[in-house]
Amino acid sequence: MPLVCRVLLLFITLCCAGRCTAHPFLQDSWWVVVETNRLVMRVSATLREVVVVQKVELTTNAAPDLARLQSALTNHGNYLLQALKLQADGQPLTGDVLDWQLVGDLGPAEPVDSPLYLERTHAAFDLEFLFPSNRPPHEITFAHATLKEHRYAPGVPWDVTYALTVQDGDRKELAAGLVRMDLPFTLALSSPTNSGTGQNAADGLSPTAAKAANPLAGFKPADPSRSFLAYLQLGIHHILTGYDHLLFLTALALAAVRLSDFFRLIATFTAAHSITVTLSALNYVRLPPWFVEPFIAASIVFVAVQNLAAPNQARAHSRLLLAFGFGLVHGLGFAGGLNDSLGGLGGRGLALAILAFCLGVELGHLLVGLPFWSMIRAGRAEFGEKFERRAFRIGSAAVALGGSYFLVAALRQYL
Repeated sequence: MPLVCRVLLLFITLCCAGRCTAHPFLQDSWWVVVETNRLVMRVSATLREVVVVQKVELTTNAAPDLARLQSALTNHGNYLLQALKLQADGQPLTGDVLDWQLVGDLGPAEPVDSPLYLERTHAAFDLEFLFPSNRPPHEITFAHATLKEHRYAPGVPWDVTYALTVQDGDRKELAAGLVRMDLPFTLALSSPTNSGTGQNAADGLSPTAAKAANPLAGFKPADPSRSFLAYLQLGIHHILTGYDHLLFLTALALAAVRLSDFFRLIATFTAAHSITVTLSALNYVRLPPWFVEPFIAASIVFVAVQNLAAPNQARAHSRLLLAFGFGLVHGLGFAGGLNDSLGGLGGRGLALAILAFCLGVELGHLLVGLPFWSMIRAGRAEFGEKFERRAFRIGSAAVALGGSYFLVAALRQYL
Protein backbone atom coordinates (compact mmCIF):
# COMPACT_ATOMS: atom_id res chain seq x y z
CA MET A 1 0.00 0.00 0.00
CA PRO A 2 1.45 3.44 -0.89
CA LEU A 3 2.82 5.55 1.97
CA VAL A 4 0.33 8.35 1.37
CA CYS A 5 -2.54 5.87 1.61
CA ARG A 6 -1.17 4.54 4.89
CA VAL A 7 -0.95 8.06 6.30
CA LEU A 8 -4.53 8.68 5.14
CA LEU A 9 -5.80 5.59 6.94
CA LEU A 10 -3.88 6.53 10.08
CA PHE A 11 -5.51 9.97 10.06
CA ILE A 12 -9.00 8.50 9.72
CA THR A 13 -8.28 5.91 12.44
CA LEU A 14 -7.22 8.67 14.80
CA CYS A 15 -10.41 10.57 13.99
CA CYS A 16 -12.50 7.51 14.79
CA ALA A 17 -10.72 6.10 17.81
CA GLY A 18 -8.50 8.78 19.32
CA ARG A 19 -9.02 10.95 22.36
CA CYS A 20 -12.25 12.51 21.15
CA THR A 21 -14.10 14.85 23.44
CA ALA A 22 -16.38 17.24 21.63
CA HIS A 23 -19.95 16.37 22.45
CA PRO A 24 -19.28 14.87 25.78
CA PHE A 25 -18.68 18.61 26.25
CA LEU A 26 -19.75 20.49 29.39
CA GLN A 27 -18.96 24.09 30.25
CA ASP A 28 -19.32 25.36 33.80
CA SER A 29 -18.83 28.75 35.46
CA TRP A 30 -16.24 29.35 38.17
CA TRP A 31 -16.45 32.68 40.00
CA VAL A 32 -13.80 33.45 42.62
CA VAL A 33 -13.33 36.20 45.21
CA VAL A 34 -9.83 36.54 46.66
CA GLU A 35 -9.94 37.69 50.27
CA THR A 36 -7.19 38.22 52.83
CA ASN A 37 -7.08 34.67 54.14
CA ARG A 38 -9.25 32.64 51.76
CA LEU A 39 -10.81 32.08 48.38
CA VAL A 40 -14.60 32.20 48.27
CA MET A 41 -16.09 30.82 45.09
CA ARG A 42 -19.25 29.80 43.33
CA VAL A 43 -19.14 26.94 40.87
CA SER A 44 -22.12 26.45 38.57
CA ALA A 45 -22.31 22.82 37.42
CA THR A 46 -24.72 21.31 34.93
CA LEU A 47 -27.15 18.76 36.31
CA ARG A 48 -25.88 16.35 33.69
CA GLU A 49 -22.47 16.48 35.37
CA VAL A 50 -24.09 15.77 38.74
CA VAL A 51 -26.05 12.85 37.31
CA VAL A 52 -22.93 11.30 35.78
CA VAL A 53 -20.74 11.65 38.87
CA GLN A 54 -23.35 10.62 41.41
CA LYS A 55 -24.75 7.84 39.19
CA VAL A 56 -28.31 9.08 39.42
CA GLU A 57 -30.69 7.46 36.94
CA LEU A 58 -32.86 10.24 35.58
CA THR A 59 -34.84 10.13 32.36
CA THR A 60 -35.72 12.94 29.98
CA ASN A 61 -39.39 12.06 29.66
CA ALA A 62 -40.26 11.99 33.36
CA ALA A 63 -40.16 14.47 36.21
CA PRO A 64 -37.01 14.28 38.37
CA ASP A 65 -36.99 12.71 41.81
CA LEU A 66 -36.17 15.92 43.68
CA ALA A 67 -35.38 14.22 46.99
CA ARG A 68 -32.87 11.93 45.31
CA LEU A 69 -31.48 14.82 43.32
CA GLN A 70 -30.96 16.90 46.44
CA SER A 71 -28.99 14.09 48.05
CA ALA A 72 -26.84 13.83 44.91
CA LEU A 73 -26.21 17.59 44.97
CA THR A 74 -25.00 17.44 48.56
CA ASN A 75 -22.55 14.69 47.60
CA HIS A 76 -21.48 16.57 44.49
CA GLY A 77 -20.35 19.56 46.53
CA ASN A 78 -17.90 17.28 48.35
CA TYR A 79 -16.82 15.86 44.99
CA LEU A 80 -15.97 19.35 43.72
CA LEU A 81 -13.68 19.91 46.69
CA GLN A 82 -11.55 17.06 45.34
CA ALA A 83 -12.00 17.80 41.62
CA LEU A 84 -10.96 21.46 41.83
CA LYS A 85 -7.18 21.57 42.13
CA LEU A 86 -6.10 24.86 43.69
CA GLN A 87 -2.58 25.79 44.73
CA ALA A 88 -1.25 28.89 46.49
CA ASP A 89 2.47 29.42 45.96
CA GLY A 90 2.75 25.74 45.07
CA GLN A 91 0.86 24.47 48.13
CA PRO A 92 -2.44 22.63 47.59
CA LEU A 93 -5.48 24.23 49.22
CA THR A 94 -8.22 22.43 51.12
CA GLY A 95 -11.76 23.67 51.39
CA ASP A 96 -15.32 23.28 52.59
CA VAL A 97 -18.77 23.48 51.07
CA LEU A 98 -20.64 26.54 52.32
CA ASP A 99 -23.93 26.06 50.50
CA TRP A 100 -25.58 24.93 47.28
CA GLN A 101 -28.72 25.90 45.40
CA LEU A 102 -30.53 25.10 42.18
CA VAL A 103 -30.63 27.86 39.61
CA GLY A 104 -32.83 27.57 36.55
CA ASP A 105 -34.32 29.55 33.69
CA LEU A 106 -37.66 27.77 33.50
CA GLY A 107 -40.59 29.90 32.50
CA PRO A 108 -43.59 30.48 34.80
CA ALA A 109 -45.63 27.90 32.87
CA GLU A 110 -43.02 25.18 33.47
CA PRO A 111 -43.20 23.84 37.05
CA VAL A 112 -40.28 22.38 38.96
CA ASP A 113 -41.45 18.83 38.24
CA SER A 114 -41.27 19.40 34.49
CA PRO A 115 -38.91 17.14 32.49
CA LEU A 116 -37.33 20.35 31.16
CA TYR A 117 -36.08 20.91 34.71
CA LEU A 118 -33.02 18.77 33.93
CA GLU A 119 -32.16 20.73 30.79
CA ARG A 120 -32.74 24.25 32.11
CA THR A 121 -31.42 24.00 35.69
CA HIS A 122 -27.93 24.13 37.17
CA ALA A 123 -26.46 23.61 40.59
CA ALA A 124 -24.52 26.48 42.14
CA PHE A 125 -22.05 25.45 44.84
CA ASP A 126 -20.49 27.98 47.22
CA LEU A 127 -17.06 26.83 48.35
CA GLU A 128 -14.31 28.16 50.60
CA PHE A 129 -10.58 27.44 50.38
CA LEU A 130 -8.23 28.77 53.10
CA PHE A 131 -4.71 30.05 52.52
CA PRO A 132 -2.17 28.14 54.64
CA SER A 133 -0.33 31.29 55.70
CA ASN A 134 -3.55 33.21 56.45
CA ARG A 135 -2.58 35.87 53.88
CA PRO A 136 -2.88 36.26 50.12
CA PRO A 137 -0.19 34.31 48.24
CA HIS A 138 1.91 35.64 45.40
CA GLU A 139 0.49 33.13 42.91
CA ILE A 140 -2.68 31.02 42.68
CA THR A 141 -3.13 28.16 40.22
CA PHE A 142 -6.61 27.00 39.20
CA ALA A 143 -6.94 23.51 37.72
CA HIS A 144 -9.49 20.72 37.75
CA ALA A 145 -10.02 17.01 37.19
CA THR A 146 -13.83 17.08 36.88
CA LEU A 147 -15.19 13.85 35.36
CA LYS A 148 -11.63 12.61 34.75
CA GLU A 149 -12.51 9.20 36.16
CA HIS A 150 -15.68 8.88 34.05
CA ARG A 151 -16.16 8.01 30.39
CA TYR A 152 -18.87 9.11 27.99
CA ALA A 153 -18.17 5.90 26.09
CA PRO A 154 -15.23 3.47 25.99
CA GLY A 155 -12.24 5.48 24.83
CA VAL A 156 -14.19 8.77 24.93
CA PRO A 157 -13.63 10.92 28.04
CA TRP A 158 -15.77 13.87 29.05
CA ASP A 159 -14.48 17.36 28.31
CA VAL A 160 -15.28 19.91 31.02
CA THR A 161 -14.28 23.55 30.61
CA TYR A 162 -14.70 26.21 33.30
CA ALA A 163 -15.22 29.88 32.47
CA LEU A 164 -13.16 31.44 35.27
CA THR A 165 -13.60 34.94 36.70
CA VAL A 166 -11.46 36.16 39.60
CA GLN A 167 -12.12 39.34 41.57
CA ASP A 168 -10.81 40.84 44.77
CA GLY A 169 -12.94 41.78 47.76
CA ASP A 170 -13.84 45.15 46.21
CA ARG A 171 -15.12 43.53 43.00
CA LYS A 172 -12.07 44.61 41.04
CA GLU A 173 -11.52 42.06 38.32
CA LEU A 174 -8.15 40.34 38.66
CA ALA A 175 -8.34 37.78 35.86
CA ALA A 176 -10.65 35.97 33.46
CA GLY A 177 -10.08 32.93 31.31
CA LEU A 178 -10.91 29.31 30.66
CA VAL A 179 -9.71 26.31 32.66
CA ARG A 180 -9.55 22.90 30.98
CA MET A 181 -8.26 19.66 32.38
CA ASP A 182 -5.17 20.01 30.21
CA LEU A 183 -4.83 23.78 30.66
CA PRO A 184 -4.61 25.24 34.20
CA PHE A 185 -4.88 28.96 34.84
CA THR A 186 -2.26 30.78 36.94
CA LEU A 187 -2.94 34.15 38.59
CA ALA A 188 -0.10 36.33 39.91
CA LEU A 189 -1.17 38.64 42.75
CA SER A 190 0.84 41.84 43.08
CA SER A 191 -1.16 43.70 45.73
CA PRO A 192 -3.32 42.92 48.79
CA THR A 193 -7.06 42.45 48.35
CA ASN A 194 -10.01 43.92 50.30
CA SER A 195 -8.76 47.48 50.17
CA GLY A 196 -12.10 49.15 49.44
CA THR A 197 -13.28 52.40 50.95
CA GLY A 198 -16.48 54.40 50.84
CA GLN A 199 -20.08 53.79 51.89
CA ASN A 200 -22.88 51.59 50.62
CA ALA A 201 -25.92 53.87 50.38
CA ALA A 202 -28.32 50.98 50.87
CA ASP A 203 -27.14 49.71 54.26
CA GLY A 204 -24.52 52.12 55.57
CA LEU A 205 -21.74 49.55 55.27
CA SER A 206 -18.52 50.07 53.40
CA PRO A 207 -18.29 48.01 50.21
CA THR A 208 -15.69 45.78 51.85
CA ALA A 209 -17.85 45.14 54.91
CA ALA A 210 -20.95 44.50 52.84
CA LYS A 211 -19.15 41.99 50.67
CA ALA A 212 -17.51 40.33 53.66
CA ALA A 213 -20.99 39.49 54.91
CA ASN A 214 -21.80 37.82 51.60
CA PRO A 215 -18.74 37.81 49.31
CA LEU A 216 -20.61 36.19 46.42
CA ALA A 217 -23.60 38.51 46.38
CA GLY A 218 -24.09 40.08 42.98
CA PHE A 219 -21.15 38.30 41.43
CA LYS A 220 -21.22 38.48 37.63
CA PRO A 221 -19.12 36.79 34.94
CA ALA A 222 -16.25 38.75 33.48
CA ASP A 223 -16.51 40.64 30.23
CA PRO A 224 -15.52 38.07 27.58
CA SER A 225 -13.83 40.85 25.60
CA ARG A 226 -10.94 40.32 27.98
CA SER A 227 -10.94 36.61 27.14
CA PHE A 228 -11.17 36.85 23.34
CA LEU A 229 -8.03 34.77 22.87
CA ALA A 230 -9.24 32.17 25.38
CA TYR A 231 -12.52 31.67 23.51
CA LEU A 232 -10.65 31.60 20.21
CA GLN A 233 -8.45 28.82 21.57
CA LEU A 234 -11.52 27.02 22.89
CA GLY A 235 -13.06 27.01 19.41
CA ILE A 236 -9.88 25.53 17.93
CA HIS A 237 -9.66 23.00 20.76
CA HIS A 238 -13.27 22.03 20.15
CA ILE A 239 -12.38 21.00 16.60
CA LEU A 240 -9.01 19.39 17.21
CA THR A 241 -10.41 17.12 19.93
CA GLY A 242 -13.94 16.67 18.60
CA TYR A 243 -14.99 13.36 17.11
CA ASP A 244 -18.12 14.81 15.49
CA HIS A 245 -16.32 17.58 13.64
CA LEU A 246 -13.31 15.48 12.67
CA LEU A 247 -15.43 12.67 11.27
CA PHE A 248 -17.92 14.97 9.56
CA LEU A 249 -15.06 17.06 8.19
CA THR A 250 -13.36 13.93 6.88
CA ALA A 251 -16.51 12.83 5.03
CA LEU A 252 -16.88 16.27 3.44
CA ALA A 253 -13.22 16.48 2.45
CA LEU A 254 -13.26 13.02 0.86
CA ALA A 255 -16.05 14.09 -1.51
CA ALA A 256 -14.58 17.49 -2.44
CA VAL A 257 -12.97 17.26 -5.88
CA ARG A 258 -11.62 20.81 -6.16
CA LEU A 259 -10.15 23.11 -3.53
CA SER A 260 -12.99 25.55 -4.15
CA ASP A 261 -15.49 22.77 -3.39
CA PHE A 262 -13.72 22.09 -0.10
CA PHE A 263 -13.72 25.76 0.94
CA ARG A 264 -17.40 26.15 0.07
CA LEU A 265 -18.34 23.09 2.14
CA ILE A 266 -16.30 24.24 5.14
CA ALA A 267 -17.60 27.80 4.95
CA THR A 268 -21.21 26.57 4.68
CA PHE A 269 -20.83 24.20 7.61
CA THR A 270 -19.15 26.89 9.76
CA ALA A 271 -21.80 29.48 8.89
CA ALA A 272 -24.62 27.15 9.93
CA HIS A 273 -22.68 26.15 13.03
CA SER A 274 -22.24 29.82 13.99
CA ILE A 275 -25.94 30.61 13.53
CA THR A 276 -27.10 28.08 16.10
CA VAL A 277 -24.26 28.96 18.48
CA THR A 278 -25.42 32.58 18.41
CA LEU A 279 -29.13 31.79 18.73
CA SER A 280 -28.49 29.41 21.61
CA ALA A 281 -26.15 31.80 23.42
CA LEU A 282 -28.89 34.44 23.15
CA ASN A 283 -31.33 31.85 24.52
CA TYR A 284 -33.54 31.83 21.44
CA VAL A 285 -32.98 28.17 20.58
CA ARG A 286 -32.25 25.35 23.00
CA LEU A 287 -32.61 21.67 22.09
CA PRO A 288 -32.01 18.91 24.65
CA PRO A 289 -28.85 16.77 24.36
CA TRP A 290 -30.92 13.58 24.17
CA PHE A 291 -31.92 14.76 20.67
CA VAL A 292 -28.80 16.68 19.59
CA GLU A 293 -26.11 14.12 20.38
CA PRO A 294 -27.65 11.12 18.60
CA PHE A 295 -28.61 13.35 15.67
CA ILE A 296 -25.02 14.57 15.29
CA ALA A 297 -23.70 11.02 15.28
CA ALA A 298 -26.42 9.97 12.81
CA SER A 299 -25.46 12.86 10.49
CA ILE A 300 -21.90 11.51 10.36
CA VAL A 301 -23.18 8.09 9.35
CA PHE A 302 -25.53 9.59 6.78
CA VAL A 303 -22.85 11.65 5.01
CA ALA A 304 -20.40 8.74 4.96
CA VAL A 305 -22.99 6.31 3.63
CA GLN A 306 -24.01 8.83 0.97
CA ASN A 307 -20.36 8.94 -0.12
CA LEU A 308 -20.44 5.19 -0.62
CA ALA A 309 -23.96 4.67 -1.97
CA ALA A 310 -24.37 7.83 -4.07
CA PRO A 311 -20.94 9.33 -4.80
CA ASN A 312 -22.28 11.53 -7.61
CA GLN A 313 -24.86 13.07 -5.27
CA ALA A 314 -22.18 13.51 -2.61
CA ARG A 315 -20.31 15.73 -5.05
CA ALA A 316 -23.39 17.66 -6.22
CA HIS A 317 -24.46 21.13 -5.10
CA SER A 318 -27.03 19.52 -2.81
CA ARG A 319 -24.13 18.58 -0.52
CA LEU A 320 -23.90 22.26 0.43
CA LEU A 321 -27.51 22.19 1.65
CA LEU A 322 -26.76 19.02 3.58
CA ALA A 323 -23.67 20.58 5.19
CA PHE A 324 -25.72 23.64 6.15
CA GLY A 325 -28.60 21.65 7.63
CA PHE A 326 -26.38 19.35 9.66
CA GLY A 327 -24.20 22.29 10.67
CA LEU A 328 -27.21 23.90 12.35
CA VAL A 329 -27.59 20.89 14.63
CA HIS A 330 -23.85 20.48 15.24
CA GLY A 331 -23.77 24.03 16.58
CA LEU A 332 -26.30 23.11 19.25
CA GLY A 333 -23.99 20.42 20.60
CA PHE A 334 -22.03 22.86 22.73
CA ALA A 335 -23.89 26.17 22.44
CA GLY A 336 -25.90 25.53 25.59
CA GLY A 337 -22.70 25.20 27.57
CA LEU A 338 -21.41 28.47 26.15
CA ASN A 339 -24.67 30.16 27.10
CA ASP A 340 -24.56 28.79 30.64
CA SER A 341 -20.98 29.85 31.29
CA LEU A 342 -21.62 33.41 30.09
CA GLY A 343 -24.55 33.75 32.46
CA GLY A 344 -26.59 36.91 31.97
CA LEU A 345 -24.03 38.77 29.91
CA GLY A 346 -25.17 40.63 26.86
CA GLY A 347 -24.01 43.27 24.46
CA ARG A 348 -20.46 43.66 23.24
CA GLY A 349 -18.89 41.12 25.59
CA LEU A 350 -21.22 38.32 24.57
CA ALA A 351 -20.83 39.18 20.89
CA LEU A 352 -17.03 39.06 21.16
CA ALA A 353 -17.11 35.70 22.97
CA ILE A 354 -19.34 34.19 20.27
CA LEU A 355 -17.24 35.71 17.50
CA ALA A 356 -14.02 34.39 19.03
CA PHE A 357 -15.43 30.91 19.46
CA CYS A 358 -16.82 30.70 15.93
CA LEU A 359 -13.60 32.08 14.46
CA GLY A 360 -11.71 29.41 16.40
CA VAL A 361 -14.01 26.75 14.95
CA GLU A 362 -13.28 27.96 11.41
CA LEU A 363 -9.54 28.02 12.04
CA GLY A 364 -9.76 24.52 13.47
CA HIS A 365 -11.58 23.34 10.35
CA LEU A 366 -8.84 24.73 8.15
CA LEU A 367 -5.99 23.46 10.34
CA VAL A 368 -7.33 19.90 10.06
CA GLY A 369 -9.26 19.83 6.79
CA LEU A 370 -6.89 21.61 4.45
CA PRO A 371 -3.85 19.34 5.08
CA PHE A 372 -6.09 16.28 4.86
CA TRP A 373 -7.62 17.35 1.54
CA SER A 374 -4.16 18.28 0.22
CA MET A 375 -2.87 14.84 1.19
CA ILE A 376 -5.60 13.19 -0.89
CA ARG A 377 -4.80 15.44 -3.87
CA ALA A 378 -1.09 14.64 -3.52
CA GLY A 379 -1.88 10.93 -3.49
CA ARG A 380 -3.89 11.26 -6.67
CA ALA A 381 -1.13 13.23 -8.38
CA GLU A 382 1.42 10.58 -7.50
CA PHE A 383 -0.58 7.36 -7.81
CA GLY A 384 -3.48 8.29 -10.08
CA GLU A 385 -7.26 8.07 -9.81
CA LYS A 386 -7.11 4.52 -8.44
CA PHE A 387 -5.63 5.87 -5.21
CA GLU A 388 -8.34 8.53 -4.98
CA ARG A 389 -11.17 6.01 -5.46
CA ARG A 390 -9.68 3.65 -2.89
CA ALA A 391 -9.13 6.46 -0.38
CA PHE A 392 -12.69 7.66 -0.95
CA ARG A 393 -14.21 4.22 -0.31
CA ILE A 394 -12.00 3.17 2.60
CA GLY A 395 -12.18 6.59 4.22
CA SER A 396 -15.96 6.83 3.95
CA ALA A 397 -16.37 3.31 5.34
CA ALA A 398 -14.13 4.17 8.30
CA VAL A 399 -16.11 7.35 8.97
CA ALA A 400 -19.39 5.40 8.82
CA LEU A 401 -18.07 2.90 11.37
CA GLY A 402 -16.82 5.66 13.65
CA GLY A 403 -20.12 7.51 13.43
CA SER A 404 -22.04 4.30 14.17
CA TYR A 405 -19.95 3.74 17.28
CA PHE A 406 -20.72 7.21 18.62
CA LEU A 407 -24.38 6.90 17.65
CA VAL A 408 -24.66 3.83 19.86
CA ALA A 409 -22.74 5.64 22.62
CA ALA A 410 -25.07 8.65 22.43
CA LEU A 411 -28.20 6.49 22.50
CA ARG A 412 -26.92 4.56 25.50
CA GLN A 413 -26.63 7.82 27.44
CA TYR A 414 -30.39 8.35 27.29
CA LEU A 415 -31.99 4.91 26.92
